[in-house]
Amino acid sequence: MILATLLSGCQSASNDGEIISKELIKVPGQNPKVNIYQVFYYSEGTKVEALLTEPIWSGEYPLVVNLHGGRLFREESITHYDFGYTAESISKASHRVITLYPNYRGYMESEGHVQGLADSTLDAQNAVKAAKSMLGKKIKADSTYLLGYSFGGGVALRMASERRDVKAVAAVSPFVGSDEYIRWLDENPKNSSILIAGWRNNLRDLNDDVHKNNGSLLDRIPDIEAPVLFLQGTGDANVIWQTVQQYADDMEKVDKTVNLVMFPNGNHALDDQNREAANEEIVQWFQKYGLSKW
Repeated sequence: MILATLLSGCQSASNDGEIISKELIKVPGQNPKVNIYQVFYYSEGTKVEALLTEPIWSGEYPLVVNLHGGRLFREESITHYDFGYTAESISKASHRVITLYPNYRGYMESEGHVQGLADSTLDAQNAVKAAKSMLGKKIKADSTYLLGYSFGGGVALRMASERRDVKAVAAVSPFVGSDEYIRWLDENPKNSSILIAGWRNNLRDLNDDVHKNNGSLLDRIPDIEAPVLFLQGTGDANVIWQTVQQYADDMEKVDKTVNLVMFPNGNHALDDQNREAANEEIVQWFQKYGLSKW
């Protein structure tokens, strides 16, 4: 069952967050206490997809923004990359919160090509705008929680540096910025995998680009006010786990609220034997900062 609503709007960056269309979707086995919507909205003039769930009852609810991983570098040849959220994958979303799942430009049904960290963060910020314009006061003020995975962990950190309504952040196996990678690669040239070491030149180019655009996550630490939980496995083949440790240490040095939980031999997704423990860490962290168990 699909209820579709189409809204008009010109394609310009000034319309960031403006809703293009929204569809109420029913999927097999979904939580009957939530509505699931597929929403399309503008981000820098491009049509971007997000999935949104809301409890069926009236009232005010916290907003939990889920941020998926993806490709580290901007790649103009990659469109509709099949990595992100689907209605089926969020069918068991909690009825105690409003949840938002942006699919950045170039992913899933979003238009455009795969972007870097800054533009993917902009897409996520505009998804929040769209959600708030759609649900209004049903989204509790100053009660946003960010949950990011891998590249999405970097998006969460950047969002947290730009927003003052974030209550807490959880970053799972996050990309913490080219600064930390270059630093670790320079200090440990013989200890990195061939795959990650091969990124060195690309990371240097990315580092120059992000600094020109004020995009360094390291530079943004002073602007992160929300408490941050890092979850990281030492068996991660996609992220240099020591860079996450470095970033957490850098946050602590300037008196930021941070907690790093390491999982010996844990893989990148922490979906191995550590899944239950990792999920519980996230639940407890968000509870600690005001989110009822969800």
